[in-house]
Amino acid sequence: MNMKIKHFAICFLVLLPSIFSFGQAAAGNAMLNQKLDSLFSALNKHSPGVAVTILKDEKVLSKKAYGMASIELQVPFTHQSVVRIGYSEAREFISIAAVLMEKDGIFSLNDKVRKYFPELPEWSEPLTIWDLLNHRSGFVDEWSTALLMHGAMFNRFDKEQFFRLLYTQTEPEIEPGKGYMYCNSDFGLLRLIMEKASGKNLSDWIRQRIFEPLKMNNTWMQKNAWDIITSRAAKYSRGATGFTQDGVQKTSPGGNYFILTCADDLAKWALAVGEPGSEYSAALKKLFENVRMIPGKKNHYVTGHSIDTINNHPVIIHEGVNSENYLTRIPSKGLTIITIGNLDGDGFSEQNKILRNHLLDAK
Repeated sequence: MNMKIKHFAICFLVLLPSIFSFGQAAAGNAMLNQKLDSLFSALNKHSPGVAVTILKDEKVLSKKAYGMASIELQVPFTHQSVVRIGYSEAREFISIAAVLMEKDGIFSLNDKVRKYFPELPEWSEPLTIWDLLNHRSGFVDEWSTALLMHGAMFNRFDKEQFFRLLYTQTEPEIEPGKGYMYCNSDFGLLRLIMEKASGKNLSDWIRQRIFEPLKMNNTWMQKNAWDIITSRAAKYSRGATGFTQDGVQKTSPGGNYFILTCADDLAKWALAVGEPGSEYSAALKKLFENVRMIPGKKNHYVTGHSIDTINNHPVIIHEGVNSENYLTRIPSKGLTIITIGNLDGDGFSEQNKILRNHLLDAK
């Protein structure tokens, strides 16, 4: 046999497994892309949009975007399109920030809330920051109060009104430190304690402590509802005659910590909280060990996570109380699924669920 031919044959045999593996991966990715195109086929130039990223062991399996960031201006949705996620979804960021503040020695999660605001009623004396994280304070809910007073939850509710509401509360709604009531005031008060303890606006602190180190350059905790943010996508609701923009936002201590982010930044976030040994992973572990599950919801933690098991694989679902699921992690498979878009309500949670079942070959 000619030496050149023999050398080529040997090289080919050595490389054959890699070539075969590459061919399998390419075919698998093509099938996955077809699945995505089918799932999101209804999205077009006249609909809201979504950015989809699927990672396997930190490598991209698929990355596609569909629909519009702005229907009116005909701006396509991309992986840099910034979307305001729901308030209960945003609580995973403020909760992890609280654990990191404790790590940095700024405060203790066992601190009494009256240490920071002694004007709070005497019945709240036993309450700790952990109780705020667990929705077991007994404080009245600011949004429900706004609904009763004004007939809507979208009115302005400033800090002075917020404190007046809590300072004059004569008795708790539930047994302090023991009961459970989903309460926006708890996280509003938590935010104000974090700001008082750190001496900084929480938006600035989280950006400097979390988003900048992770290079999440298109993620913010918004300071003002009307701030102009580059690449921000309009938010839409589905109506009887089409899609309409959601132009009204809550403005209150419990509603001013909403998070705006994009698909590319969520990929960085998923890797950070999923990396064993990272401080973000450690913070999340501490939360899971110390926060309660929401009664009446399947394995749903108050900090914006649900835990499920599919085909014997633990699945971590990042979602709020309205089941708006935008990020799913399957650690045993090294899989991350991101489906973030600008459709209000439950967004693209159903598509996210279909994708995770598809990847786990679940029915």
